Amino acid sequence: MTTVVADFHIHTLASDGLLSPRKVVADASAKGLLAIAVTDHDTVAGLPEALASARQLSMELIPGIELSTEFAGKEIHILGYFIDPYNQYLNSLLATLQESRQGRAKKMVDKLTGLGYQIELSAVLRHAGGAAPGRPHVARALVEAGYIQTVRQAFDELIGYQMPGYVERYKLSPQEAIGAIQVAGGVAAWAHPGLTEDDTLLQTFISAGLQGIEVYHPDHDSVQSSHYKGLANAFNLFAVGGSDFHGQEAGHVRELGCQGLSAQEYRDFQDYFRRYIRK
Repeated sequence: MTTVVADFHIHTLASDGLLSPRKVVADASAKGLLAIAVTDHDTVAGLPEALASARQLSMELIPGIELSTEFAGKEIHILGYFIDPYNQYLNSLLATLQESRQGRAKKMVDKLTGLGYQIELSAVLRHAGGAAPGRPHVARALVEAGYIQTVRQAFDELIGYQMPGYVERYKLSPQEAIGAIQVAGGVAAWAHPGLTEDDTLLQTFISAGLQGIEVYHPDHDSVQSSHYKGLANAFNLFAVGGSDFHGQEAGHVRELGCQGLSAQEYRDFQDYFRRYIRK
């Protein structure tokens, strides 16, 4: 089995993860990972703490983000790497997204209540802590109330895209997300494309400035990973991968470093940036 040395898809308490940025960095270092990227959903709030912790441990940490977008009736996630967490344009855009999350949480609780699931908004906000509430926080409230066994089940049956308890919120287009990442000095990659199952979109995203694709992800099997590695090579995209780590909870047991880049792939990643991006 290939040893993973770089995990470039990790979430913290700043969005819907269960661990603080400092704890995530410490655990990644203890596992022997050489580099990680913190890619919280629609926020950069955890990056200052993560960067400071990484410096203390002499670990490479790439400041990142995962932006939720919608295109052609599909939910598309765009990963950003090497972003400036203090970029004014990006932070203004994120403030709009965070405000939308707050309103959506209330609408989702109301909708679920109408479906017979008696959960309180206060429970969702408690699970969110200081972060803007998202669907995983709603899912955890459903599990806590005993209606659902796991977070995964909540998404599959109730609050996943276009499920009975799903509520729309303000979303960017992939093109807008890619543009915002570029304005913030970063580069964009298509997250877990295997979940979308529509490779015809790739050229559209490349035309908008996409430079990478997530090859390795827990929801990609080996055939899909090989397929997306081939697409990365064919379109001269950088290949990334990661665990999509959120922390350990019922029905969601992905470990840090369970997916990611091998030592050679990490060197290839670094070479790509030296040759094509960081000139």
